[in-house]
Parts: sequence; C-alpha cells; structure tokens
Amino acid sequence: MEAADKIYALGFTAFFAAPLLIYLVLLAAGRVTVPAAKAKGAGRRIFGPVFIGYYYWMMRPVFRAAELSGLKPDHITFISAGAAAATATAIATGHFALASALLIGGSSLDMVDGQLARTKKLETPGGAFLDSTIDRLCDGLIFAGCVVYYSGSAMMYVSLVALITCYLVSYTRARSESLGLYGAEGLAQRADRIVMLGIAMAFSPLVAHRQEGLVSHPHYWLTAFTICVLALVNTTTAVSRIAWTRRQLAAGRVTPDVRGLERIELTFVKKPDASRVHKKGLETHGRSTA
Repeated sequence: MEAADKIYALGFTAFFAAPLLIYLVLLAAGRVTVPAAKAKGAGRRIFGPVFIGYYYWMMRPVFRAAELSGLKPDHITFISAGAAAATATAIATGHFALASALLIGGSSLDMVDGQLARTKKLETPGGAFLDSTIDRLCDGLIFAGCVVYYSGSAMMYVSLVALITCYLVSYTRARSESLGLYGAEGLAQRADRIVMLGIAMAFSPLVAHRQEGLVSHPHYWLTAFTICVLALVNTTTAVSRIAWTRRQLAAGRVTPDVRGLERIELTFVKKPDASRVHKKGLETHGRSTA
C-alpha cells in the first residue's frame, strides 16, 4: 500500500513539476509571456500570473484536442459536473488519491470550455451563466464530499464552514460585479482552492499511512489541515471583498448605467404603457448620472 502511495505521489509531482520547470526556462528565455496581473481590488490571489500562465501553457494540447473533438462548450461544462460528482464520491468513500486526480482534471475542464468558446466564437451570456452555475454546483459537491467523509468529527463542521464561505466568496464577487465594480480579487479564488485541496489529497494517503497505519478510516491530517486553511482564507477573502465593495460604493465608484438601472422599477402589478416605462427609465437614469 505504501509503495503504491509513493508511486502515485512521485507521478503526481513529476506530472506537474516537469512542465513547470520547462515553462520557467522558456519564460526566462523570453519564449513565453506571463499574463497581465489583474487589479488588486480586495487583495492578491495565492497563485499569481506565473502559475496561471504555466497552467494555460501546459493545457494547450487539451485545448487543441477540444477544438478538434466537435464538442461544444456546454458539453465540456456538463462533463465537468460529472467529474465533480465522481470527485465527491471518491472523497466521501475515502479514495483521496483518486479524488485528487478527478478534482484537478475535472476542474481543468472549466478552462477548456471557456477557451473553446473563445476560439470558436461561441461565447454567449447563456453559456457564461451556465458555466458559473455549474461551477457553484461543483464546489458544493466537492466540499459536501468532505463533509460526508469527516461526519461525526470536528472536521465535519470545518468542512461545512469551508463550503458555506466558498459560496460567499463567489457571491460577493458576482454581486459587486452586478453593481459595476470589477477587481474584487482576494486570496481564495476557485482555482487557488482547487490547487490547494488537490495537492493535499494527492499526498494525504502517503502521509496518513505512515502516521496512522493501515486503518479503515484514516483521518488524512494533511487534507484536514488544508480544509482548515481553506475555511480561514475563504472567510478572509469574503470579508475583504465585502469591505472593498462597500468602500467602493461609499466612494461612488459605480458605473452610471448600473446606478441608473438600480433605481428603475422593473416589477408591475399591471402591464404598463411602454412609452411611460421608457420615459420613467430615462428620467431616472438622467438623475443618476447628474
């Protein structure tokens, strides 16, 4: 068992470390470039532009395969949901090494559908909405798997906190963007959470079998520690985004169109006269931009 754990841990490390080394050499030689950093907003993310550039560079063969496959972005999105369900099942049943591969592989599909949509000019508001919705479903499934595995222990409650704050992080960004504010970054973005949890799960069996022996339900302390960290950084990120958004709103840094639209009455008991609604909207919008 320990030999298998070692082989998997070494394979996992080599799979990601070797391309990273090549990418850094190419970067130093000027053969590749680093994506531009986003506005700081509520704080920098854990894994910055170098890591993002490396992963997109490593995923190029997958992007090309997706382009040639005939699949549409929505197909990839639904496949990622299936991968998340499989990941949750693997976590809940204690197969953490398998879960790490499913987690990182399935979550990488979130990059593939977006890249495929941009390459094939298939970007639509409906597709973006579906992608974001499925992402939230995937997040919920993954942390729900942790809740199930650690049920009956204190880690069950920590996993619940990580689950709730994960949704809070996403919601605070979505709500701030709906108000015309962009750049609410922060530490615990989705990719950062996936990377941290995936790495922890990949090495957890090796660490657990050395510390706890061959028990039927190991605690997987490395993953447990990472979930604690995620619960903390999720909470910190959500609070920082809330504070950042409120400061921007207090300073009036909202796009005029959004300010006007926020005040337009969109619900009516009876179907209103179209000309009156149009006039009311223009008058309200005019006040907001004064």
